[in-house]
Amino acid sequence: MNTKKELKIFFIWLRNGTCFAVTWFLILELIVSWISGTDTISVVNLTKTIVWKLGGVLIFCVAFTRLFIRRFGFTARLTIFMLAITFYEILFFYSIGLFGDISYLHQWLLFFSIILCLYFICLVIYGSYRKKKCELYTHALQQYQQERRTINE
Repeated sequence: MNTKKELKIFFIWLRNGTCFAVTWFLILELIVSWISGTDTISVVNLTKTIVWKLGGVLIFCVAFTRLFIRRFGFTARLTIFMLAITFYEILFFYSIGLFGDISYLHQWLLFFSIILCLYFICLVIYGSYRKKKCELYTHALQQYQQERRTINE
């Protein structure tokens, strides 16, 4: 494995992911501000947005680049990512006062249901993608073997 190449990929993903996430959530904050009639967005709120989104992107980059986790496949990486991002989101929700205690059981159930649903959707999408790639590879291998047989005869 080329560590220098993986480090470059890690930082490119970190930069691009942070730009995308911060921009997306800034747009959402602007929409909420317009709807609620708020004229300003505080610097503290913007700082929290940047820091929290950077943390989420960092979790993604650690899980899906080969810089830290070298030998896992996609399913294991997805599982690690989903567990880490779930704990990270729980920390965030506690910090903003959402999901305060066990009395919010229906909210907790909804949150975990959404997480599990998204996880299984990712697995189904990956399964269908992998199946297509398997079929293409098998077809190409059979074609190659047929060509080799005709040449050797």
